[in-house]
Amino acid sequence: MDSMSTGTCINAKTLCLEDFTCSTSFLFLETCFPFTVSATQKPENQEDCLKAAQQLQNNSLSTCRCLWRMKNQDNCLAIYWTIHSPYGFGHYDLGGSPYKEIVINKPWKFNHLDLLESGSVSQSSPDLCLKSTTLCTLNDKCNKLRLAYGEVCSVARCQPLKCQQELRVFFEQVADHYAQALLFCPCDDGDDACGARRRNTFAPSCASPTRDPHNCLMLWNMCLQDLLCRSRLADFQMHCIHMDPLVTCVGTQLHRCLKAYMGLIGTVMTPNYISNLSTEVAVGCSCRGSGNQLEECKHIQDSFSRNPCLTKAIKTQMQFYHQRLSKSSPPAISQETFQDLGNPSYSVDVNQNNSLAGRLQPWVSIISLGFLTLVLLPLPVLGHL
Repeated sequence: MDSMSTGTCINAKTLCLEDFTCSTSFLFLETCFPFTVSATQKPENQEDCLKAAQQLQNNSLSTCRCLWRMKNQDNCLAIYWTIHSPYGFGHYDLGGSPYKEIVINKPWKFNHLDLLESGSVSQSSPDLCLKSTTLCTLNDKCNKLRLAYGEVCSVARCQPLKCQQELRVFFEQVADHYAQALLFCPCDDGDDACGARRRNTFAPSCASPTRDPHNCLMLWNMCLQDLLCRSRLADFQMHCIHMDPLVTCVGTQLHRCLKAYMGLIGTVMTPNYISNLSTEVAVGCSCRGSGNQLEECKHIQDSFSRNPCLTKAIKTQMQFYHQRLSKSSPPAISQETFQDLGNPSYSVDVNQNNSLAGRLQPWVSIISLGFLTLVLLPLPVLGHL
């Protein structure tokens, strides 16, 4: 990561502070746009702030970016927004993503997918969201991080801020194909239980309750005052909204749009499916009380619910997982256990520590499926997924 940090905003600031002219302009800019005030509030000395920003246009600070999983990410993002806050000031366009693109061509596969060959779930109509959950449970890292957010996101122990934090950790540290399989698993039309499991992936009742939702304009302003949320929102704008109007998100842009969408999970702008029976998504806010800013409020809502790029990206990903996961069914389990697994009340239960996931060892792949069934039956399994 140290070698990759070259060119980040932390590195660019270090170089800037070694130059008197650059450091003077940068340090002045830091006083212009503090995050402790409204993100859309104009500074009293706006002209001087804009002049200082212009003086840094030919400096490496103007092109610096940050990395998704870098150390001191908050410091890096603070530097980026010190430079870029004047642009798009007072508008709903954040001007570009603060994140540097790193493409890693790494093949992936689901561990234990070969074990999911037969089971109690019907071969003709398998619940692929249950299968995605099972695959996460069988993966040590996915299971561990899922239990971590389940502990603070469960209804009984709900800690909203901690829940959001653990959700961000989960979606940033778990391999993309496991996280996406949970979030974009396909369901048959009318399958409420499957849809509920998908919708409850990040425990919306705790992380983003829908009772008395904030006005979208207020939510937007709350997001802009948070370094991470503002950055993820800008990334979402760049990769899911800024597109050629004649081309609706193609090729690698689909994957990048989904990554940006998932980056918002765990922030105040966390999106989710609008219902168990729909693949449409929305952010948890309303436009009631918007007054003469109703159009701006609708624009925020529509960036999720009427976003052709995001819609196509989600649909394409669901088609992919339908092809990938429909080739097999979850492992054979008892009827009682299956009924528990099928309960969509929670996405995660904190009593999973002794479940099948934690007990499977690397050598499990060499045993027969029949013997695996005998091993799993007596084990206590996650009561709610």
